[in-house]
Amino acid sequence: MDIHDHAEPKKVSISRLMDFTSDTNPLGPSNKAKNAVRKKVKRLGYPPDRESAYLRRLICTMDNIAEEETVIGPDPAYTISVLLKMNCPKTALVLSPVSDAYEALLKGHNVKIRPFHLDGEKGFAFDAGRFITAMKDADFVLISNPHNMVGACLSADALLPVIARASAMNKLLAIDETNRDFSDISSPAKELTRSKRSVALRSFSAFYGLAGFQFGYAIGSGEIIQSIKSCLGHFPVNPLAEAAAVASLRDKGYRKRTLAYVKEEKRFIQNSLAGVDRIECVDTPCSFFLLKLHKKIDNLRDAFLKQRIAVADFTDKNGSQYIMLPVSKHAWNARFVRALKNISGD
Repeated sequence: MDIHDHAEPKKVSISRLMDFTSDTNPLGPSNKAKNAVRKKVKRLGYPPDRESAYLRRLICTMDNIAEEETVIGPDPAYTISVLLKMNCPKTALVLSPVSDAYEALLKGHNVKIRPFHLDGEKGFAFDAGRFITAMKDADFVLISNPHNMVGACLSADALLPVIARASAMNKLLAIDETNRDFSDISSPAKELTRSKRSVALRSFSAFYGLAGFQFGYAIGSGEIIQSIKSCLGHFPVNPLAEAAAVASLRDKGYRKRTLAYVKEEKRFIQNSLAGVDRIECVDTPCSFFLLKLHKKIDNLRDAFLKQRIAVADFTDKNGSQYIMLPVSKHAWNARFVRALKNISGD
């Protein structure tokens, strides 16, 4: 669910809800991105560049890949949908807990989900050997890295045997790197370009705070990228979005400010929850915490909505209840902590 899904049933404007369902950059878009959009508005009379040539060249330079190995276009969810239409898989191996978005997307294409459980009792660690064995029973392999619900990160070295094995078994492999910029992990993008059926998916929505534009790009071999482009057809990127993306990628200070702010606010949240016995605050390499509840809270989302706070929670395979807590504005973080203490009885 996104903020609109929470607001609609309650007949409440989204401006009156504090959204803790999204891990979008709490600083908002880069100031340079905002300035670039303002300048680009003056040129809205010109048609968009169908190939997003400048943005694509910038990405290729940063990732050391060829221009035919990337395509600028829709966000990762839409690109996954394109891949499903192209390949019509029957089963998909997905790291679990599986997000609502992935579940709805796969079920919408009549794809059976085979969850690969990441165990909370073991720190949601990834076992590459066991995962490779599980790949045999799936047509499509979907990995979010970092994981979009528990924040587990897979290093490029850990992914290399997965990529190699997927290629050897002719499996379709998609690695969703939406939250990678919040962490310090490197991408196996170069290795993916050597695999004919593997692709990395990235977005400008989360780290760069451009969720309103909903676009991103894919990296893979020339063969799979050409197939995606053919399926997309005419899909020009909004010129305002493209200008914002270019400015964001070129703004080196933005990343430093973001990571510093997230670190500072994480420290505040951890200190604020330090004395709450019923809640275990589990840090992740991303911009969010996992709050493990030692006493289950019934109707948790409704309890928070009564205080105009939208949250996302899940229960792992061991029956433990978790709340995902993305770092937000300081005032919102403080309000969330107070609401949590009140709802949990502390």
